[in-house]
Amino acid sequence: MMIFRSSLLGGLLGSACLLGGTAAAQEAQEVSDGNEIIVTARQRSENLQQVPDSITAFSAQAIEDAGIRSIDDVTVLMPNISLVDAQDAGTVAISIRGIGQVRNGEAPVALVIDGVQMTSTDMIKQALYDLEQIEVLKGPQGALYGRNAIGGAINITTRRPTNDLEGRIGIDYANGDDRRLSGSLSGALVPDLLLFRIAADYRKFDGVLHNVTLGRKVDFAEDLNLRGRLILTPTDRLTIDLRGAYGDLKGGASWYIPLPDGQANNTGIPIQNDFLGTSPRKTKDGSLKIDYEFDPFTVSSVSAYNDTKIDLLEDLDWTPASLLGARQIRGYESFSQEFRFSSPSSQRLRWTAGAYLLDAKKSIDTIILLSPDATASGLPPSAYLPLPVAGADEDILTKALYAQFNYNATDALELTAALRYDHDRRTQTDRLGGGAVRKTSFDEWQPKLSVKYSLSPDHMIYVTGARGFRSGGFNPPTGVFPEIYRPEVADTLEIGTKNSLADRKVTLNAAAFFMKYKDQQVFVLNVADQGIVNVAKTDILGFEVEAQARPSRNLQFGASLGFIDTKIKDFDGTALFRGNKVPLTYRWSYTLFGQYKAEVSPDADLVARVDYSGRSGNFWHVDNADRQDAVHLVNARLTYDAKRYSIGLYVTNLFKERYTEEFFAKEFSAAANDIAYPGQPRRYGVAATFNF
Repeated sequence: MMIFRSSLLGGLLGSACLLGGTAAAQEAQEVSDGNEIIVTARQRSENLQQVPDSITAFSAQAIEDAGIRSIDDVTVLMPNISLVDAQDAGTVAISIRGIGQVRNGEAPVALVIDGVQMTSTDMIKQALYDLEQIEVLKGPQGALYGRNAIGGAINITTRRPTNDLEGRIGIDYANGDDRRLSGSLSGALVPDLLLFRIAADYRKFDGVLHNVTLGRKVDFAEDLNLRGRLILTPTDRLTIDLRGAYGDLKGGASWYIPLPDGQANNTGIPIQNDFLGTSPRKTKDGSLKIDYEFDPFTVSSVSAYNDTKIDLLEDLDWTPASLLGARQIRGYESFSQEFRFSSPSSQRLRWTAGAYLLDAKKSIDTIILLSPDATASGLPPSAYLPLPVAGADEDILTKALYAQFNYNATDALELTAALRYDHDRRTQTDRLGGGAVRKTSFDEWQPKLSVKYSLSPDHMIYVTGARGFRSGGFNPPTGVFPEIYRPEVADTLEIGTKNSLADRKVTLNAAAFFMKYKDQQVFVLNVADQGIVNVAKTDILGFEVEAQARPSRNLQFGASLGFIDTKIKDFDGTALFRGNKVPLTYRWSYTLFGQYKAEVSPDADLVARVDYSGRSGNFWHVDNADRQDAVHLVNARLTYDAKRYSIGLYVTNLFKERYTEEFFAKEFSAAANDIAYPGQPRRYGVAATFNF
């Protein structure tokens, strides 16, 4: 529950992308010839290099090789996308091509797991385990994925149940007494008819960030995740896919550090708040997916349920004195239903059409904790005096219709046209204000047009124009912020090319994009009062280039470069912030990757891998007064892989880079000091797996 510049608050209230991913990503699911990468970004299986969209894909092997355990492990391997992981168990801030996430608002990307869209933003930060593939789509994806896919979409596919009985056990130990145990078991309850898969991941972490006042680590975590899946195929045409998951996370929270004014990059001050922040989170989700193949088309039904609860307790002065604290309880419960009709993929004209319904309810309660004695230190949270400042429920009803057509006009020319209409109705009930009710609705048409031309089977160019939409909503009914913040609309033009060279041992992909961004949403925190305001008009342009090569079966390397230039054209109808850069967006981002596999026996390999990522040019706030220093991170892994088992050593942030994960100037938080959230220090450990 972070907080905006009080001296500016009155003014605030008065008013091309990478295609194909990193070298690691190029290890995505390969077909028999070992060259093609298969993705499902357009809700059908296609060769990545032939899809006119900005896609990065990671296969199960690439996920394991790179040590991917969370979404932020994914974003660090790609340019022009970043993630701030701070505050509590559910809070993240994803920025993709200059479109960022705001606290208490909707995400800028659609998160889809096994074909089911996750509707709670508090579920983006979750453990990733037992995965088959990850796909990241950049650019507006509203035509197929709906509202909030204004920046893109993240498709996660877990491993499917198998006919043969198989299992896997993983053990991990790292500094900070970080213990992790994971496993999966898959097989047939009835061969060829009813298959099952269960997977679990448990982590107990004591922490590595030390609080000098409390004399203990504050970034501790205990995280349990369970998932089960059943697939029933009673006929060749009918598939029934039932999935359920449960998560229980208990962890530390909100270890911000007070800084001297204007020292946003000062990393020498220790964590010192006098009571321990916590943020337990529980998640439950389930889905039922039914596919039936008729001769001319396939009908799919996707029913899903989600329930997420977070209880954040935090120090709000972040000093050794017992002055101020806060508690925030967030809840989200939803049911969604989608019906989809799709043609076979083999025909010249391919189409997909469907309807979507979301019925959700979210709640937020914010309580200020006042110290009974401002001269005291070390008071427990129970000794503070509670003062409720916000308590509201919000009902959300979303309805959508969509269709997409892909037509091969010739063997070389493909035309794509898509259109989606979303209608979002919202009702807010102020429980602290005697049950006062506010109602509003938002709607938008989201078209997409694309032309792809294949110069040869290994060279393709494309042009895409698309509109993205992120819904608006209600601010807490405290009277501090506008009652309603407006929805966002992004109109994007993208030009790109995909190329396979040297007998497909080298891939070179590039794209450039330009975006007209209307009503960008910006988060504002005034002590414990939280709200969202809009930036009227912003222009964003950029490009991305990536090359990756596999000169031999055992050697891989690659590099990528991303650039984003943003300009606020109109903030609130005045000259305020005009010409400034969008905050939380890196101007430059770049990655390098290298992996070598040495055969030590017919059944065993030694795999060495190094990843480097660099980012620069990020401003923390819309006034551009505070700028983050460049961040350079190096990760390395050395794994002995004997097929049936493996054991590896790994290190992240190898050279102990000290950096700030998140920063709030006092003018943007109404706090007594600037505050910063420290980045992760060097982590190192050993991981082992056993397959049976």
